Amino acid sequence: MKPRLFLSLTVLLSLFAMPVSAVTFETSIQQGFIKKNSIATEHFRLEFSDLIEEQTDSDSDGIADVIELVAETAELSWEIFIDDMGYPEVNADSNRKIAIILDDHDTYLSSGALGITSILSNGDPYVAVDPFLSDELLQVTMAHEFYHVIQFDMGIGFAYTDQGINLAESTATWSEDLVYNDIDDYAAYLADYFDYPDFSVFSAYVPSGTLYEYALSIWPHYLSERFDDEIILEIWENYQDSNLDYYNMLTLYEVVSEVIEDRGESLDEVYAEFALWNLDLDFYEEGDLYPDVLLLDDLEMAELTLIDETYAPALYGSNYLYFENNGSDDAFYFQIVKPEGVEFAISLVPLNGSDYEGEEAVIVYVDEYDEMEESISISGMDDYDAVVAIVSALDADFDAVSDEDLIFDEGFLYYYYAQYGEAPDVNTTEVEVEETGDKDGEEPAQNNDVRITNELVLDLISYNEDSVNLSWNRPDSDIVLYDIWYMDSEESWEVKTIDQGYITAASISNLEEGESYTFSVFAYDNDEEQVGDESNSITVTTQEWIFTDLSFLDSHYDAISSLVDMGIFEGYPDGSFDSNGVINRAELLKILIEARDINPSSSTYKNCFPDVKDEWYAKYVCYAKAQNWVRGYPDGTFHPGDTVNKVEALKILFNVYEAGLTEGATVSKLSYPDLDTGAWYAIYVWKASSLGILEETPGNDFKPTTGRTRGDMAEELYRYLIQL
Repeated sequence: MKPRLFLSLTVLLSLFAMPVSAVTFETSIQQGFIKKNSIATEHFRLEFSDLIEEQTDSDSDGIADVIELVAETAELSWEIFIDDMGYPEVNADSNRKIAIILDDHDTYLSSGALGITSILSNGDPYVAVDPFLSDELLQVTMAHEFYHVIQFDMGIGFAYTDQGINLAESTATWSEDLVYNDIDDYAAYLADYFDYPDFSVFSAYVPSGTLYEYALSIWPHYLSERFDDEIILEIWENYQDSNLDYYNMLTLYEVVSEVIEDRGESLDEVYAEFALWNLDLDFYEEGDLYPDVLLLDDLEMAELTLIDETYAPALYGSNYLYFENNGSDDAFYFQIVKPEGVEFAISLVPLNGSDYEGEEAVIVYVDEYDEMEESISISGMDDYDAVVAIVSALDADFDAVSDEDLIFDEGFLYYYYAQYGEAPDVNTTEVEVEETGDKDGEEPAQNNDVRITNELVLDLISYNEDSVNLSWNRPDSDIVLYDIWYMDSEESWEVKTIDQGYITAASISNLEEGESYTFSVFAYDNDEEQVGDESNSITVTTQEWIFTDLSFLDSHYDAISSLVDMGIFEGYPDGSFDSNGVINRAELLKILIEARDINPSSSTYKNCFPDVKDEWYAKYVCYAKAQNWVRGYPDGTFHPGDTVNKVEALKILFNVYEAGLTEGATVSKLSYPDLDTGAWYAIYVWKASSLGILEETPGNDFKPTTGRTRGDMAEELYRYLIQL
């Protein structure tokens, strides 16, 4: 912590001097495919806007630190997972570079998301990351997302099931620690597993309101420490086998069982040991970072007691029952009555002061159709202050005990008996264990795949020629004020104080036009002590707007500004662009024909339709008709002012630029469920999809009759032109 009143200049300068390791770029900064600019490394193509290009460049090599950091992390991840560990090479068939989008517009990321991995229209995986994260958070996020790239490249079937999503997120979070072992960001999620140990490691659901899928990284952490790192690769290779059924809830369980059995162990014994490690954290390499597991205490003793239904463990889930020793020098005894068809493991772990004696644990297994006929015990209780009984539901007669859709999301009730002193005589003959229902959870997709952070993260909302609008999160409730520090290119410092902790946005005004400013935020408590670390830094160069209604943070800004530079697009006389306005047939032809550097003669090309005579657009419409790029309606008219819908726009685009596409040709597959593969427009959508020029997300509806906006058309044309 640093007192607010004694921030040194050295501290402030350190905000903007990020050490960057060397990374080899194969190209200089050039025209981008997805964003305005790009630069390539051996395996990756980084895409970024002008805003990112102008961020801090501490080594003055013309490449912003954040670009170098992301590139370095991506190549390091490739080296570790593919070169060293033997994961399959991504894009091996096409040899195309992997796209990494530095998404400063939240175009690909939802607000608050750190990163995302998805599939381009051509089937290649891509990554988008928030470039305004802190160095360490950006590093582990890039490592996390690259592991997703590997998963997607191996096969995307897992992503259509909740169980597969949980596996993907847990192992991607685990992978962060292999690339950056000293950062340990993954540990921040673990409470969402340790608070819910009764959920299964093979679950499809997650506890409501949690990020359990990331916290579940404790399972691959355990497996890799118990065996080796390669075991996670073996699980993924077997799980991605094309003959496997992802929708069968037993598939993942069978894969993990087989991988463990190939190493001479059984899944049941390995899981029981996992449950023990989660109590006695000394078994883990970084256990001192982990939270305590949920203990169920204030429990009844010396009588058969039904476990609370809320905590009934799912298969490969556990309860931790805490029994304090109130002065017994003898033994502790424990027994359960379980349902038929389910195997249980019971481990008794003594507690000495604050230390769990995991090495002294006593464990028994009760088979599926057997009963626990007598208690197990730990003697010599004069040395121990308490005992924790770990009760785990394991293997099962799956046909007999569970609905196939709830195999690992259903809790199993049991009775327990606990007693200090003499051996008990427990009558279990008249006790019948009732069935219980599914665990109270939700699908992981309801979390929107958003990884969160407790760091102070600064974000850019908008800026113009003389002001910048910023926002940030409030990571701690003790925060009562913020200082926004900013300096110009002459390293002249200013500070703006926000003296309400609940305010997380501010505008910095009266800035110089065309000047570069770097911003960062500090947070303080009521004693004016700094809370946590300073935020990331953001550099902004104020400048004139191209159009009065087009923000530098508009999702189509890069495409529009590039086409304006090329002389293809222009705005309206009032200085606006109207990015969200629909485009009509005449406007589209003008744009596309001029983009081909064609300027038809107005004296030659006119009077080609009854409703097209000598207007400004006549030469474009009539030239297009002469080239057989367009034709009129059955009544002979053209309707130049009609809005162009999405599929019509694609047809005109390809008619102007490409020959050989036959309208009405049937295609084998379209990536949008509301489109017909035999429709007149199918060939145009298929072609656009194969080129990767569409913004519409595969798997979602395309909505073909929706009007094409000026911004959408600029994006589509820009993406097409840079491929030519």
